[in-house]
Parts: sequence; structure tokens; C-alpha cells
Amino acid sequence: MIIRSNPVPPTFLFPSGDFHLHQVTISVDGLLTTTGYTQEDYTMLGSDDFFYIGGSPNTADLPGSPVSNNFMGCLKDVVYKNNDFKLELSRLAVERDPKISLHGDLVFRCEDVAALDPVTFETPESFLTLPRWQTKRTSSVSFDFRTTEPSGLLLFSQGQATSTSQGNTTPPRSKNRSDYLALELMEGFLYLLMDMGSGPVKIRASNKKVNDGEWCHVDFQREGRRGSISVNSRSVPFLSPEGSEVLDLEGEMFLAGLPDSNPEVSLLPPELWTAQLGLGFVGCVRDLFIDGRSRDVRRLAELQSAPGVSSFCTREQQRRCSSTPCRNGGQCTEGWNRHRCDCSGTGFLGHDCQDEAAVISFDGSMFLKTSLPVSLQSEAEDVSLRFMTPRAFGLLVSTSSRESADTLRLELDAARVKLTLNLGEQASRSQ
Repeated sequence: MIIRSNPVPPTFLFPSGDFHLHQVTISVDGLLTTTGYTQEDYTMLGSDDFFYIGGSPNTADLPGSPVSNNFMGCLKDVVYKNNDFKLELSRLAVERDPKISLHGDLVFRCEDVAALDPVTFETPESFLTLPRWQTKRTSSVSFDFRTTEPSGLLLFSQGQATSTSQGNTTPPRSKNRSDYLALELMEGFLYLLMDMGSGPVKIRASNKKVNDGEWCHVDFQREGRRGSISVNSRSVPFLSPEGSEVLDLEGEMFLAGLPDSNPEVSLLPPELWTAQLGLGFVGCVRDLFIDGRSRDVRRLAELQSAPGVSSFCTREQQRRCSSTPCRNGGQCTEGWNRHRCDCSGTGFLGHDCQDEAAVISFDGSMFLKTSLPVSLQSEAEDVSLRFMTPRAFGLLVSTSSRESADTLRLELDAARVKLTLNLGEQASRSQ
């Protein structure tokens, strides 16, 4: 609830003079609970523009406040008064006084508010499905998360795909685009990705890594093409390319990852790297608000019987890698209450590098071909292999497309490994 205080700002007047001792008291149920003093050179307490009741559009960014979330619960008989006038704010809100604007689904009765307990996503495959987000010209999302892992998809929702090709002049990569909104953690930094139909916006929202294991508050606000993404009270503005001011999200919203059976996997935006690499979020999430309404993620996890999602958030102090869980030379790194094994330098696969990898032999006349069911577009790829050969030349891996000249090719050239990447304009090579 926002109260406009112009053109007559309410003030507290104090006697003039030099450095008076001012006392502020707070009492609950008529009992004095705390008293504070300040000795400053001022004569009034002013409120020049707005003041908020129960919350604000971006509480984490309010000056001088350590609180990042809006109030949950009931308020009654809210009154503001000074020596000039008295405002019965709750009564004015019920009467829809023009000085007061209401935001969100405010109800004028006291209802039980569910506690927003945190949940833990224990594996990269765990996720929750949220109700469809019926956002249009304005939208907002806020939540807290904590993790020690560097990368993972936090939030994703997209609309219905529409073809944007125009005759034969539009490149294939511009076909079948859809509106979407995503938040992802990549190499410890938080990124906002959004497309309203006029082109994608990708912003690094944090100026430092936020995978330090502490709670991190995220707040996304949008009105039309403009908006901001705030991380721990540091706000970054954004402006979508000129065009639509409406964000059409027809599909479900996913928290912490995507289902393996997602039929729209081929339509995922190529700039969303965590989705392309299959990196789900591992860590904790709490206090999720969408357009000012709370979402009980713990209750959603119970209703969906979501595997790998637990209704608490604890950080283990023990180091998992100290027990050497990675076998056969795998490299161990610490994750969020788990260990991760890098098996790429071994001949083994599996969670702990316990399974021997299959070996295929080629005599120079053989090859293996895999046809994808749909054409994929991506900006991030992860290809790994081990090979052994007495020959100095030979093709190792190559991709091709019927719709474009794009290709990724890995080959042996004079006993050196050469990578060729062609994105349709010019080839990039490295050895």
C-alpha cells in the first residue's frame, strides 16, 4: 500500500536550537520495548514523496533498511499522525481514498499466511513446476537463494513459439522464437535473460560472485520495456529492444531446473547456457514472491512429490572430498552438501567414475552417425572424449545442419588436435 504525501509532507517538528537529544520509543501492547536516542542537527522528520505500508516495490533497496522482504501477516488500525494532522490509513485504504494506491491481492480481512519455509534442491535433476505466470505489461519476482555451486538454472518460463522468418532472407536461427524470462547462475554470477519478442536481453546482475553459501536476495521488477534486477540491494536497470511491451508467458514456470521430458527442449533460447548444458540449480530457495503474491515452495514440493527436493535448508560443515569418493583418478570438488567428480581425465563414467567407459575401434573406413530428432540451436556446448591412435590425421567429431552452414569440427591435423567452429559467417580455428 502506497500513500502519496505530496503536496503537504507530514513532518515531526522539534524545537529549534543546537543539538537537541531526540528520543524515539517503540511499544507493543502498551509495553515499552525499546528506546533509541539520536543527537543530530535537525528540526523535522520529513516524508517528501511516498511512504509504504506492508512493503514496497523493492524493499531491499530502501535506504537504511536491513530488511529485504515485504511484510506477511495482518495489520489493523494503521494510523499516522503528527502535530498537523492525522491519517487513518487502514480506513482510507478500505474506502479507496485517491491518496492511497493498493498493489497486489490485498484483502481486507485477516487470513492465515503460510510460512514460507525454504526448500533444498539436492541434485541438478531436481526442480519444481510453478503455476503459469500470467504476466503482461508489468511483472515482479523476488526470492532468496544460497549455494556454493558455480552454475545452475534458477527460474525459467517461456511463451508459445512463433515463427519470425520472413521469406528466405531470415537466418534459420531466428525462427520459432518465443517470449521468455530466465534467471541463471553461471560461474558464480547471476544473469537475467529476457525476450519480449523484439530480441533477447542478457544482463549480468551481480558484480561479484554470489555462490559463497550465504543467502542472496534477488528482486526483478518490470514495467513495459523498462525494469531492474536487484541482487543484495545492488540494482541494475535494463531496457528491452523497441517493440512489444508485453511479456507473453504461456507455459509453466520452472524453479531450479527443467524436466528431461520437456517437449519444448528444442525451443529453449540458445543464450540460456545452463539449460543448454543441463545444469540444474543445487542449493536452497526461500521467500518466493511472484507479482507480490507468495508461493509456498515447500507445499508445492509436497504436492508434486518432487524427487530430490527437501523441506529444509542446512549447510553441512564436513568436506565430502576428504573421504576420496571419486574413483579411478577422478577429480573431486565440493558442492552443496555433496561432492562432484570430474571423470573427463579418466576412462570411466558415473557419479563416482566407477563405470568403465565403452570403447569403439575404427579402421579408417568406419564412422558413427547420430541424427537428432529436431534441429538444435545453442551458444554453449560441452564435448569431451579420449582417443588413442598411431595416425597423425583423422576426423574425430563433426556436426552439420541442412538449414545452415554452422558446424563444429574436431580433428587430428599433423598430430595436433584442431577445433573448427563455423557460426555461419566465418570459421574460427584453434589448435
